[in-house]
Amino acid sequence: MTLGEMIERLSKVDDISWGMYAFSRDVLCRKIDDARKQDMIRKAMECGTRKAEETAVRFGTEDPWEIAKSLGLSIVFPKEANVGGRILFALFTPPNQIQIMREPIEKAAENEEIRKFVTEEQIKNLILGHELFHFLEEEDEGIYTRSETITLWKFLGYEHRSTVRALSEIAGMAFTKKLNQFPYSPFTLDILLYYNYNSDEALNIYSEVIGRNGGHGLHAS
Repeated sequence: MTLGEMIERLSKVDDISWGMYAFSRDVLCRKIDDARKQDMIRKAMECGTRKAEETAVRFGTEDPWEIAKSLGLSIVFPKEANVGGRILFALFTPPNQIQIMREPIEKAAENEEIRKFVTEEQIKNLILGHELFHFLEEEDEGIYTRSETITLWKFLGYEHRSTVRALSEIAGMAFTKKLNQFPYSPFTLDILLYYNYNSDEALNIYSEVIGRNGGHGLHAS
């Protein structure tokens, strides 16, 4: 299978399948049943989309760079994507720093098949938009991704609850998709940017995502 064929199929994956992919990477994945996951995915996507709409109105623009400037964020561009043995594309560090790694974007820009699907500028905008959400999320204690919790354990009447990291990632993708008016799920970048580092593992992730697609009754727009 060519990369172009992969991209074509990934562009058609529905949002709930991408959400289930995000959950599969969460340490709390097994503590939540599939029906609740789908409900949480829907709510996280609504949260991200709504926050994008509110943000565009608040700043009078959908340009993530202008919004970041208005918020006083520090944006830096490290070369290397390998941080502590992990490949990272971007990182938000409170209180106000966003790192966008140059190397994965440059590698993607050199790949003709990826360029047909998404431009270098779009990649930068989508990545920045996602990290912008994490900053705005820190400002809003009542936001869904911080208020939704699950029970980890109970003991003698005490209940320990936790937020779910996957919801933040799902909402962040919905936020940047809406803000940038991107027609596909930005989750596709997880695979496309990683492809240039480890094509075999990227293919494994691709197969996992495609295997999930359509395997449920709930679809999100």
